[in-house]
Amino acid sequence: MAVHDEKFKSAKGHGGTRTCSMPPNEKAKLIEKIRVLNCLYQISELVVDGTHAFKKTIQAMIDLVPQAFEYPEKVAAVLSLGEMRYQSPGFTFSASSAQKSIVVNGEVRGQLEIGCIEDGSFALSTGGVCTIEENNLLEAVAKKIAYIIDRKEALDKKKILEDQLRHADRLATIGQLAAGIAHELNNPLGDILGFAQLASNSPDLNDDVYRDLVKIVKSALYAREIIKKVLYFGRQTHPKEEQADLNKLIGEWIDFFESRCAKSGIQIVVERDEGLPIVKGDPAQLNQVIVNVVINAIQAMPDGGTLTIRTLSQEDWVSIRVEDTGRGIEEENKDKIFLPFFTTKEVDEGTGLGLSVVYGIVNEHGGCIEVDSKKGNGSTFEIKFPI
Repeated sequence: MAVHDEKFKSAKGHGGTRTCSMPPNEKAKLIEKIRVLNCLYQISELVVDGTHAFKKTIQAMIDLVPQAFEYPEKVAAVLSLGEMRYQSPGFTFSASSAQKSIVVNGEVRGQLEIGCIEDGSFALSTGGVCTIEENNLLEAVAKKIAYIIDRKEALDKKKILEDQLRHADRLATIGQLAAGIAHELNNPLGDILGFAQLASNSPDLNDDVYRDLVKIVKSALYAREIIKKVLYFGRQTHPKEEQADLNKLIGEWIDFFESRCAKSGIQIVVERDEGLPIVKGDPAQLNQVIVNVVINAIQAMPDGGTLTIRTLSQEDWVSIRVEDTGRGIEEENKDKIFLPFFTTKEVDEGTGLGLSVVYGIVNEHGGCIEVDSKKGNGSTFEIKFPI
């Protein structure tokens, strides 16, 4: 390969050592490329590592970006992701001369911006901040940020699914245990109820004994109702194959709900989707679902509030959404609310079976329940049924 003699200097005579004298512009480009590649390498290490928290990783990446520029002390970077902002030192306000969108699965999630710091402020550079190499770096950083976001969301979804699976397995195990106990109790309870009813029909009973037998019968019937609810939770009862109109079922209970809400100082709002499809299900059991969830919402607002009942249709599903502005659910209780006999209410305010009954009936109908609640910010229960 031919070379220009002027690019070489002979330190010694013939056979001596020769050193390359690179033109300044080519040397500057090489230094720039090394600077950019070094920055990109450090950012790639952060991405591959994956052991740091999401916010910490993103901030570390933004702090590295200015180092790829010729005068890093005069460059600032900022990343906007929704309401979150990550910025390198020196940034004061957003007036950038280079921007890259953060695109995740075809959706723009944020903006990566770069600019010069002049007199302590982040200002536009009339000459432009980015060379081709630096522009390519920003493009690569934007893609890596998008990758980290996508990875985080995938891991979050995986964790949610794993938690839901563990919760479902736990509920199924408890349901089987509860149903087994309920079956075992049914026989002796039936004997108690039968003999008490038989004895109460005896003509020679005095009033005190008769009243005691009546109490035994009432207690046995109450225990039978509890067992029935436990069997609902354990999915040991099967719904009737009928057609059910959720709008109509809600309409049948509106007067009752309005009366209960009026006593508690609660405003009730009902929004029904008039085009709501009919679902397959047992109207009597679905009535229990609606009543239990709404009563639960009313009890969560002892000082008044707003109760909203909505019906919606979504592709292959129809749903009932019950929202309250009550006290919400403690984070540690979210996984327990569907367990039989779990309650945060006073002893005489409930058995803790209402939501477990709802869970059992909804599952038996092939549906699901989604709960969104924060302490002090109310709760939303969405019950979905397949069409």
